[in-house]
Amino acid sequence: MTKAQARALVREADFDDAAAIGFVQVTTWRAAYAGILPQGYLDAMSDIRHAACWAEVLDHPERRGVTMVAEIEEAGIIGFADCGFERGAEDAKKGEVTAIYVLPGHQRSGVGRALIAAGAHALQASGAGELAIWALEKNPARRFYERLGGAVSAKRQVRFYGQELTEVCYRWADIGVLRTE
Repeated sequence: MTKAQARALVREADFDDAAAIGFVQVTTWRAAYAGILPQGYLDAMSDIRHAACWAEVLDHPERRGVTMVAEIEEAGIIGFADCGFERGAEDAKKGEVTAIYVLPGHQRSGVGRALIAAGAHALQASGAGELAIWALEKNPARRFYERLGGAVSAKRQVRFYGQELTEVCYRWADIGVLRTE
């Protein structure tokens, strides 16, 4: 366990975390997707709009997923992972991490692994047996999923802000292997 990971508290997010989650998402998108997504889109991203979206997600009474946050005392929330049942899957045993972001200054510290482990634990407790994560093909974070043992299982084309992009799906047939990360 790294020093940053040891200092980070990973817990389920609540409504009051929406603003911090929005900030983390906007900050990490601008860093991770520069040169991949159109710069005009990245520049137009708004902490306030993203916070409002997360407030709605976190406050939804019939939500079937969970958002985990990592926070450290001196910096507040430094990362989050949003998890639920796989979009479009007919099998309710399939979980999906729909978003995972850690602020650039805290990446490669074990925080991402801790968020994935906590999300996998919550999904497994809800009945999921496997896990998927979709990532843009050009996303440098793909190496992180590979180090966690994810196997590429599919690719798809998506249209985003007028641009054709490729997404890659990483899959773990046994979600339990991620709980110990």
